Amino acid sequence: MGVRNVQEGDYGVLVTLYKSFFKTHNIFQQPDKTIMEYLKQQSKENELIVYDDNESLKGALYLVNLSQNSSHVLWKFKHVAFESETIASALLEEAEKRVKGTSTSVKIELTIAESEDGIDFYKSNGYVQEGALSNHYRKGETCFI
Repeated sequence: MGVRNVQEGDYGVLVTLYKSFFKTHNIFQQPDKTIMEYLKQQSKENELIVYDDNESLKGALYLVNLSQNSSHVLWKFKHVAFESETIASALLEEAEKRVKGTSTSVKIELTIAESEDGIDFYKSNGYVQEGALSNHYRKGETCFI
């Protein structure tokens, strides 16, 4: 099936996906009910897309508009989770297409903790590390922007 918008029945599977992807995360190590409530609340505020392979959800990410300026829009891809780089590529391609259609000038930001997989994947897909934040998510851990 590929990338699509989230549906109401997806949240239970998304809880499992996020818990397995983010081994160390303040939100995704909470009880399932708390995680589901969080995901649903975030979906009211931000667009959530998922990767559906007709059997199960294999990836997801939120598209967060961080700016009010319509001439140059800053977006953040948040809670990017995926089971393979092929799935991650499909999610990024669709998310980039959606945000690039919002303005003539768009910047996309990702933050990734040093304990998470994926920084090499993002760099191989044209993303550039612009900075590092010490103790951003957890004390003693660096977060890359």
